[in-house]
Amino acid sequence: MRLAALCVCLASSAVAQERHDCIMDPSLVIEVGSAVDGLLKEAFVTRGDDIAKGQLIARLDGRVQEAALEYARELAQSGSTVDIAQNRLELAQSEVERAEELLNRNLIADAVVQTLRSRTSEAELQLQQAEIDQRLASLEQARVEAQLDQRNIISPIDGIVITRMMSPGEYVFSQAPVAQLAQTNPIHVEVFLPTELYATISKGGTGLIFPAAPIGGEYKAEIIAIDRVFDAASDTFGVRLALQNPDGTLPTGLDCQVLFEAE
Repeated sequence: MRLAALCVCLASSAVAQERHDCIMDPSLVIEVGSAVDGLLKEAFVTRGDDIAKGQLIARLDGRVQEAALEYARELAQSGSTVDIAQNRLELAQSEVERAEELLNRNLIADAVVQTLRSRTSEAELQLQQAEIDQRLASLEQARVEAQLDQRNIISPIDGIVITRMMSPGEYVFSQAPVAQLAQTNPIHVEVFLPTELYATISKGGTGLIFPAAPIGGEYKAEIIAIDRVFDAASDTFGVRLALQNPDGTLPTGLDCQVLFEAE
């Protein structure tokens, strides 16, 4: 037991003193495209631009949807049908009230009152239908607005634009990417270590990152992932560290070295 503990201690000391080659990668690389087909009307970003989550990347031509939205909005905002039905119902109700007074004084036939009551019921149904149509018009407006929103291509992350694949005037298919984006905060530092150092590395530990020239400097990163499947061919296992990069000054795709700090 003492010998095993001594071996682990020596290995820990070795990993704390030895630098290992690593690479600094974006924590996420994605390709964004359009949910619908259409002609690309405008592009708002280009290669190397910083981009924020929710920012507009590009927009497809939406003149047909804009016209449909204007029509749907007019229908949804117009309350004339409901107002007319409401007025008809109020008029029918007042006629029934007057007819019932005359009926009580035996000045009108009961059949006339029944006819007026039937008209009142019809007016109530017409008002209900008008209100339903009004709600359906509002739903149609929301549907067309959603269709128009689908023609806006939005960034789902904070990061940078690696490349833009399409330009205004090109036809966009729903499966075709428009731009490739990278999330650079945090940066993922990838390193492969000999398997004999496996017992000396644990999640939550830290390492010092030394980017290659011309960046240089020294940065602290946290261990966030340790492979539990070894590479038998090279007798190594992978470790990932997260290097915070809130201001985006550190580039990615850069060689580095990592010095793990002893626990």
